[in-house]
Amino acid sequence: MDGDRQVHMAEFLFDPDFFFILLSICGSMSLLVTSLITFRFLAIIVSIGYLVAIFWVGLDKVGMMAQLGTSLLGISLNGVMIGQYFYARSMASLAYTWRSMYVDNFSLMLPYEFNEFVKHGQINTIGSQGHGELEIQKQNQDFKSLFYILEGSATVDVDGDKVATLYAGEWIAEETFLTHEKAKDNICINSATLIEWNENDLNRLKKKKPEVYEKLNLIISRNLCHKLIRAYTDEHLLLKKSSTEL
Repeated sequence: MDGDRQVHMAEFLFDPDFFFILLSICGSMSLLVTSLITFRFLAIIVSIGYLVAIFWVGLDKVGMMAQLGTSLLGISLNGVMIGQYFYARSMASLAYTWRSMYVDNFSLMLPYEFNEFVKHGQINTIGSQGHGELEIQKQNQDFKSLFYILEGSATVDVDGDKVATLYAGEWIAEETFLTHEKAKDNICINSATLIEWNENDLNRLKKKKPEVYEKLNLIISRNLCHKLIRAYTDEHLLLKKSSTEL
């Protein structure tokens, strides 16, 4: 009796029905996975398992052709979505002109997040050589827009004195963006290409992509720290030079 039971158990374990049951259980358990990309990988593995079972049973059996089509469709769709997932997170998804800018200043964001951030802004070319300077930020004004210099330069003026020059790769109005205080300086541009995000653009980004907005705050905070360190270093060198001359 025990021998017959063991034989039946062994036959059941190597029966296609048991394999289908096992695949169904694996498919159901994969729904417990919280990571979408992990779920897609598991779905492909289960679909491949079904393909093995289908050819084991034979396509001439009832329902096997439909199951074959379902498995192939699942592998194809999940494969495409996995490809899109990794493509959106790779440098290949960025336009060539944006890549150096992303690497230098926006590496805290994933490539697809950077693309989303840029889409919320507008690229503007301001002024031209030989024309007067255009003031894009006035001292004591409320925050209106955040700017990033792509080409050209901008001058920083405080109470009529030129205190600094900003170049490509630097922000304008980042301090008022972070603190929500009034601007402490005037920013003038003679000729430059900028990306501008006005207050509405940034509010829309914050509502639609809060994780991108938070990373933007971190990027700007880090950039502002670097500016303060550089200003302190320059001031220290000037004082040292002055004391040496005396």
